[in-house]
Amino acid sequence: MFLSVKPKIGQSFFNNTLRAVALSMCITGAVVSASTKAVASSSLTIIADRAQIIRVAGEVRSVIVGNPSFADVSVQKKFIVVHGRNFGQTNILVLDEDGNSLADIEVTIVKGPDRNISVYRAGLKASYACAPTCESTLQVGDSEKYFTSVRKSIGTKMDLAQKAGQLTSK
Repeated sequence: MFLSVKPKIGQSFFNNTLRAVALSMCITGAVVSASTKAVASSSLTIIADRAQIIRVAGEVRSVIVGNPSFADVSVQKKFIVVHGRNFGQTNILVLDEDGNSLADIEVTIVKGPDRNISVYRAGLKASYACAPTCESTLQVGDSEKYFTSVRKSIGTKMDLAQKAGQLTSK
């Protein structure tokens, strides 16, 4: 059943006035929100030893990392690059030139994909990256002997690469 009601005299004036007030409030709200800087609050999960670009609304002036042992940040004008250092959680605050907050990011750093494995022998941990064959890699929690041995091998390889680069650049 439908009900039809004819407006009384003056009701259309009331409806038009109500619409004008509502429109005025919407415009005022839009002006106020346009002049207020919004703070983007978000969460981010990064794989350890990987980086991710985060775009920011506004020009970045400074960045504060809650715990730099978990994440590191490189700053550009319109974005930041977050590098996962170690497993755990921290937060990152992004500020503009006036000290206003542009972003507040909760960051969780996790272990890499399935290709990274941990092998335990007699309670001692060793880490490997397997893609497609397994190679030694370093992860937090590896046994001291394994970590030292792999770190020494990586250092030797880096030294050889730098020396080779010096020979070719002369």
